[in-house]
Amino acid sequence: MNAIESNLARYLKLERLLNDFFSAFSFCHDRCLTPEKMKNGGLPVALCCSDKYYVLFDLDHAAFKLLRQERERLYGTPREHAWINPVSPCEYHNPENGCILKSHKSPICLAFFCRKAIDRLRTEFDIYFYDYLGMNYALEWVLTGILSEREFLELQNDILTAIKKVKK
Repeated sequence: MNAIESNLARYLKLERLLNDFFSAFSFCHDRCLTPEKMKNGGLPVALCCSDKYYVLFDLDHAAFKLLRQERERLYGTPREHAWINPVSPCEYHNPENGCILKSHKSPICLAFFCRKAIDRLRTEFDIYFYDYLGMNYALEWVLTGILSEREFLELQNDILTAIKKVKK
């Protein structure tokens, strides 16, 4: 495995942990998406997915290229996802169910949490390590190989600790 493949493997490991964290926290679905969908008469809403962020923010780097290639291998190209009634410019955003990507998300998409969600992490769970820009940069650094092994392990441990806190 070359360095780029190794960086992607580390990134995907953190992505799995973050997905577990987001699932345990359940803020977006319970406190944001469901109420907004009800306000909209049960019709789909996009909320935070209002652009093709993977196009705007992915870096011009071999690891991002590999991430995109793997994403397209697993989920198809953006062109293959033409929704009849799109609510988001992002092709990977299903109007009924949100993001179709279970893995291989762009760092900006994976990291995003709104201010309300971050405030809840802090006030209800005493979780202060998470801010979405910091997480986005950390994920970029994992992909590009800038994040040291020690920092990677600290970040991994912070996510595991956060999962335990929100599951209590």
